[in-house]
This record gives sequence, C-alpha cells and structure tokens, in this order.
Amino acid sequence: MRRYIWIVVLALAATGLFARLIVVLGNGNEVTTTAHFDDLQTDPSRMRAFLRRMPKGGDLHTHLSGAVYAERYVAWAIRDGLCLRRSDMTLMAPPAEVGQGQPCGADPSAIPVADAVSGRNGQTHYDLLINALSMRWFLPSLEVPSGHDQFFSTFSKFNAATGGDNWDKTAQSIAAMTVDQLRQYDAEAVHYVEFMATFFEGEQRREMAQAIGQEAEPAAMLEALERAGLADLVTARAQQLSDLMGRIESLRDCGSDKQHPGCAVTFRFIAQINRNSAPAEVFAQTALATALVRKAPHIVVGINYVGPEDYRISLRDYRTHMRWIRFLARDDVPVALHAGELWMGLVPPPDLAFHIRDAVETAGARRIGHGTAVVFERDMDGLLAEMRRRGVTVEIALTSSDVILGVRGKEHPITLYLAAGVPVVLATDDAGVSRIDLGNEYYRAARDHGLGYRRLKAIARNAIVHSFLMADEKQKELDRLDRSFAAFEQAVATEQSPLDQIRAMGLALFATGS
Repeated sequence: MRRYIWIVVLALAATGLFARLIVVLGNGNEVTTTAHFDDLQTDPSRMRAFLRRMPKGGDLHTHLSGAVYAERYVAWAIRDGLCLRRSDMTLMAPPAEVGQGQPCGADPSAIPVADAVSGRNGQTHYDLLINALSMRWFLPSLEVPSGHDQFFSTFSKFNAATGGDNWDKTAQSIAAMTVDQLRQYDAEAVHYVEFMATFFEGEQRREMAQAIGQEAEPAAMLEALERAGLADLVTARAQQLSDLMGRIESLRDCGSDKQHPGCAVTFRFIAQINRNSAPAEVFAQTALATALVRKAPHIVVGINYVGPEDYRISLRDYRTHMRWIRFLARDDVPVALHAGELWMGLVPPPDLAFHIRDAVETAGARRIGHGTAVVFERDMDGLLAEMRRRGVTVEIALTSSDVILGVRGKEHPITLYLAAGVPVVLATDDAGVSRIDLGNEYYRAARDHGLGYRRLKAIARNAIVHSFLMADEKQKELDRLDRSFAAFEQAVATEQSPLDQIRAMGLALFATGS
C-alpha cells in the first residue's frame, strides 16, 4: 500500500513537472528574457539600456508643456523673437509698441533671448536659462528653498513659448510640442500617450465665470453657463481641435510609413483644469472640459485637475471640487485626478487624510495621479481594497515624487499599491522639467524597488488597459503591444548563448515562485 502511494505521488509530481515544462518551453523567449533581466540587477548601465529598448505601453500622466525640454523652448523663443527678463529668467512676448533701441520694452533687465544667449557670455546665460526652466542642477537657496518651489515656478517662466492666452499661437505650440514629444516617445519604444493640455484661454474662462454670478448650486451654475453660450464655445473649440489634429498629422508626415519618427505612437489629450483659481472659474473650466470630452471624444478623452495640491485654494476647496467633478462628469466622462501629491510637513496632517479617498469615492476618478500620501489616509487598507475593487489605477511618477516631495526609495508606496492588487502604471509627469524620460522611471522602479521583468511588463500593459481609449481602440493597441513584446523577447533570447537559455529554462522549471 505504501509503495502504491509513493508511485502515485511520484506520478503526480512527474505529471506536474511535465506540465510545467510544457508551459516553460511555450514561453521560452519570455523565460530567457526574464532571467537575463535578473542578471542585469548587478549591472545598472546595461539594465538602463535594456529598459530603454523594452516596449513601454504608454505614458498616461504627462503635462504637455512640462514634457518639453528647456532647450526646445529656448530655440523656439529665439525663432519667435521672444524676450528674456533676466531679473527672474522669465520668457516674455515683446511688447506691442517698443521704443527706440528697446525691443523688449523699458525694463532694463529684458533683452531678446537671441541676444542673451549669444556673444562672449552667451553660453553662461544659456546654461542659467536652462537651469531656470527646469530642475537641472537645482540647489536650494533663500529665493527658492525647495525642489517643490523650483518645479512649479518653471511653468510661468516658459509660458510665453507655449503660446500664452492666444489660441492661434497656442495651437501652433501644441502641435509643435506634441510632435516633438511623439518623436521622443517613439525613440524609447513607448506606444501610447495621453497629453494633459489647457484648451480654453484665460479670458474665455473668466467670461464664463462672470456669467455664473452669485449662483452657488451646481445645477444653477451650469444653467447660467449654458445661457451664456457654453455649447457654442465648446462646438467652436472642438472644430479647432479637429484642425489642430490635422496640423499635427501634417507635421508628423506619416502617410503610410509608420517608421517615420513619431508615427508609431498613438496619442490623445486630457483637458486640464487649474484647481487654484476662483471657485466660479474652476467650475466654468470643469464644465467646458467635460463638455469638450463629450463633443470630441476621439481627441480629448478625459479631464484632470492640475496645479499644486498643497496650495491654499486647492486645500480650501478640495471637497467642493470633488463634488463638482462628479456632478459635471457624471459616469460618461473619464476622470483622472492629481490626488495625494502631498507628504508630511508640506501640509497640516488633516489635509493628508482624505484626498485620495474623496477623489475615488466622491469624484469617481478612474485614475489617481501620484497617490504618494496614501499612507496617511484614514483606513488605508480599506481604501486600497476599494481601489482594487473599482480598478482605480495609480499613475506613479517616481522622479516627480522625489524632486517635488522628497519621497524616494523605500519610502515611496509603489510596492504597497502592488501588494494590495491596485493597478499601477509608471509615468513621467513632466519629463522636460525633471530632465528624464519614461525609461528612466522603469529603471528607478527596477533599481529602487526591485521590480522584475514580468512585473514591469504587466505595468507596461496596464498603461493600455487603463487608458481612456475606446474599447475597440484599446484592443487594437493591446494587440500591437503584445506583438512588440513578442518581437523584443525573441530578440533578447537570440542574443543569449545556448547555455544561458538552458540555464534560464532550468531556473524557471524549478522556481518556487512566479
């Protein structure tokens, strides 16, 4: 009897081993690639090169203007004849009327950018300008005491190069910036991106806010906007966005050649809303943005609130904003929200305890940007379980959390989210300001948090699964990404020696974990 039991046990073990062998052999290229990546844990340079080649599904959290490197802004500023106010290193449009010998007006610190970066001291001024428009070589000072302050101050400094409040100039800039970024994403094997951008100028937003008057209830506020011509304004802007897409495609010049730089990357826009404005203006922006998504869903796929979450107005009005988003977005407009981009000491403790939960449960956000402060939320485990149940995705920007909040390495909660089963994607936030690319974020995830190849591959796929693309478009992108991974893994496996391939199979066959 005992012999029979042992025969059965051995037979079952052999059957299980054989079945596992079939699985391993059927995924041979992935198995070999996984083992090769494990070997790179002690070779950071080769790990970085590997991750640059690896397909990366998408970047779902990137501000278009913040994604552009400062060097591009300086080049465009020279081309467009912009001025530099040297007192605070801010780019400016030249005044409409200038005096004799004063192309940039009466301010003695303002000179043409072209003049500032040329001549004997041109390189010095150029370097200082690049530093002022980004986080490059940032060191705290009395004037700018933190990375947080330097980061957010850059946007006003390069705003003139993005078009400012003039839609025609803004559209030209959006087209140029988009194409510039698509080429960069293409070079690092990124398939898809959702760019955050502002689609209504300040004057339009202020006029719509004035139409709200003293109304305080969301329904009455929306009715006031509708009477003031909200639908017409959105219809006009949707047509202009269609024209903008045509301009972008013309600049991409793809035709049928997807090998042309930038042509292999699919993109959409997210309408961003400045949360640190007067209440009526925030409501008007949100109403305009949600209406625009409904009007042009193949161009603008969702909304997001932007601006420092720790600023006075954002903190004061946070819960009101969440209710407004729910009222205006309802269930048909996808919402991604910056929430929990906070840390101990930046704001009082009570402000750390509810932002992510309110974004999920009140506003109905499908994706959370940053989510760094989850560890301070009331009933953190309950919140994580609810996010997992709803499929709410966290857009993790490791470098951004480092330079803005000082949260890095093991203090960052990325592994907490992963362990709780909450979907995670990696994102750049503002690649140009932070001087990074998406591959760098995959590298930090592997180096600082020990994420292996299969985990990074799943994160890359999450970026398509949890994008705001329509279902048929999403499936098309998933199929394309799967083909890219198959080709990548085949290439990596081919580069390994037969002995390394056999070793990888053996490790996978007898591995005790996934």
